[in-house]
Amino acid sequence: MRQLYSALIIVIFLAVQFAVVPVSIIMAAVNPSITEDQLLDQVLPYQAIAFAIGVIAVIIIGQLHKNKNRIERGRQADIPVTIAWIIGGVVLAYASQVIAGLVNVYVLGNPMESENTAGIIDMIQSAPFMILVVALLGPILEEYVFRRAIFGEIYEVVPGPKVVAFLVAGLVSGLIFAVAHWDFTHILIYVVMAYTFSFLYVITGRLLVPIMVHMLMNGLVVLLQLMFQDYIKQMEDIQNGLGVIIRLLM
Repeated sequence: MRQLYSALIIVIFLAVQFAVVPVSIIMAAVNPSITEDQLLDQVLPYQAIAFAIGVIAVIIIGQLHKNKNRIERGRQADIPVTIAWIIGGVVLAYASQVIAGLVNVYVLGNPMESENTAGIIDMIQSAPFMILVVALLGPILEEYVFRRAIFGEIYEVVPGPKVVAFLVAGLVSGLIFAVAHWDFTHILIYVVMAYTFSFLYVITGRLLVPIMVHMLMNGLVVLLQLMFQDYIKQMEDIQNGLGVIIRLLM
């Protein structure tokens, strides 16, 4: 029965992602002269509503099923330890993201800025209410999907030591996470973050911990992007210039 609930959570996630497609088609059919930006502005409220409904649905489903996975069947961290892991988890997640980002740029040669992140920032600037989706609703829905429904189920069935199960489940959930964001130049970062959130889930036995850390991380990233957008653009220009020089020298 637990697997059925997990599958249902994934279906709800997919439904939320594609909820605005029929709305967009109808709006475009009614007003053929509408521009892409105008269409986006009009469908964003519907997208936010879809996320809100999706979050409510997965929380209800999460409360309904009592057959927990082996992570949640184990010993759960008490409240003080949970709070400590949330605070420490933000530091761990941020450090992991920075290190993975540096490797992704200077070792793998990928661009510094994620197209997905840039699109999200543009969306928030166009419709500020979408920050609630990015920093609140999105992390809840994604952690139910990628941590409980995907990581948790794979972690449950992989035979052998728990370390092996963790590595396999973390890798699979991270790769799917990258595909869901359609950002293949930053796969390393998505996989590293998947391992980080999964570690917090396993070590505390509480889904609340990666949810809170994910929320705080998304909020922090959005805040920094909005506050230091010009500086980030300058750093990207410097990075691109260094890349050209290195290629010429080689």
